[in-house]
Amino acid sequence: MTRRIGIVAHSTNPRGGVVHAMHLAEALCAAGDDVTLIAPDVAGSGFFRQPACPVICIPARPAADVASMVERRIVEIRDAVRGLRLDIVHAQDPIGANALADLVAEGALPGFVRTVHHLDRFDDARLAARQDRGVRAATEVLCVSDMWRVALRDRYGRDVEVVGNGVDTRRYASYADGHDDGIRRALGLDEDAVIVLAVGGVEARKNTIALFDACLALRSDWPRLHLVIAGGATLLDHGAYRAAFDARVRTAGGAGWVTLAGVIADDAMPALYRAAHVLAYPSVSEGFGLCPLEALACGIPVVLPRQAPFSEHLRADDALWCGPGDADGLHGAIGRALEAGTRRTFRARGPEIAGRFTWATVAAAHHPAYDRLSRKAAVDA
Repeated sequence: MTRRIGIVAHSTNPRGGVVHAMHLAEALCAAGDDVTLIAPDVAGSGFFRQPACPVICIPARPAADVASMVERRIVEIRDAVRGLRLDIVHAQDPIGANALADLVAEGALPGFVRTVHHLDRFDDARLAARQDRGVRAATEVLCVSDMWRVALRDRYGRDVEVVGNGVDTRRYASYADGHDDGIRRALGLDEDAVIVLAVGGVEARKNTIALFDACLALRSDWPRLHLVIAGGATLLDHGAYRAAFDARVRTAGGAGWVTLAGVIADDAMPALYRAAHVLAYPSVSEGFGLCPLEALACGIPVVLPRQAPFSEHLRADDALWCGPGDADGLHGAIGRALEAGTRRTFRARGPEIAGRFTWATVAAAHHPAYDRLSRKAAVDA
């Protein structure tokens, strides 16, 4: 009998956990499961792209601060899921997990699955408590990399399974589509601009200031270098770091060669990758790193810190590496990535590397946890 599965994300915006949730739901549907993708929708405009699966967009209201927003989203998700007839419910974040934990506590659910993409450090005790409960209360816990498997074991005593991540190589590919011709013009860039691309917005976790400083140093050799920072849709407040970044750009005279592109339309993202000379991704903390796979699928080199989780699933010659926190190493790795020979190599090899990571494999990795939860529900019934 086909199981009715609900995949719960924290928003409809293109953040890593939401992208994972959407691709997982689509891959499970393609494999024959009955899956619905569920998320709060503040703007009322639906998901950042139309998923190839049924969806439920929960009407959601804005809140004055992050902690209040989290509490409101928990209630909104809890009330929406309570009325659904689902056999398996799977949360991708602490907000959804707390909503499902409430339903378990009131007897409306026998249990739920939770995927941990990463753990955050919160100054607000309320947010920290919600994160802890979202792990402890889950019946089954999954994660996307071995680094987080170890962290969950050490911090919570939970033995969890690694399900990984994938990339859709039909959408992210090295050949041009209808968006390529206009992508530079849309960003206000000349055709001869040398684009260093960053994805994820301006955040301390993304190490954006260090990336700017590396690009500043590189401009002596690459005077046409332009740093483009895409993305940034987030529920968290990064205002203090953004202010420090803006001040650094202003005092260094970088305003003319730094573009904060914001959230790019999903169907234009492959063209943005192809327009770039390199994806620079010096993140100090990451769950897995979906963007490097997307960039490789589009045939451009990626620069990464030589640390988990990147070093777990990418081989020595799959990327250009630098030491974590090594400013000179970051500068040197980006410089090597900009060389014509490196770019030719990754145009050929990037799609091959990305092809190792499929959403069908990720979806199949979820079935053991779903099976265990189904058996538990049958016993408890």
